[in-house]
Amino acid sequence: MENPRLIVSAKERHLLNARLTSYNPPELQIRQSMDKLHAELAEAEVRDESDIPNDVVRLHSVVDISTPAGRRVGLQLVMPADADLRQNRLSVMSVMGAALIGYRQGSTIVWRLPKGEETITLERVDNSMCPGTSIPMRKGR
Repeated sequence: MENPRLIVSAKERHLLNARLTSYNPPELQIRQSMDKLHAELAEAEVRDESDIPNDVVRLHSVVDISTPAGRRVGLQLVMPADADLRQNRLSVMSVMGAALIGYRQGSTIVWRLPKGEETITLERVDNSMCPGTSIPMRKGR
């Protein structure tokens, strides 16, 4: 199964590519994820910030996902310096973070996670925490 094409802003693609160029994690799995993210960014649909659909994962998005290991809710995608899993802040440079950026709500993503290649379902994307957005948060979410 092939993953859908990423949708990213030019600004985020530039930021992520710059980070990927200088990032050399010692763990093979993380390096492989970063290589895959780099390749997907090269093929991504790049749009103006104002043209990014509201259901696309970007920096500061809050997402709910499900994997064979279970369901995670309220994960916020952040830069590595802001990551803290105790507070549900997931680094975009982590294996899971790299798997999510640029995908739309409802996407099914195949990615190599610690337990091997797994399917991730992107159940919900909330971009109300993204800088420059005025997307109202729905009640009950």
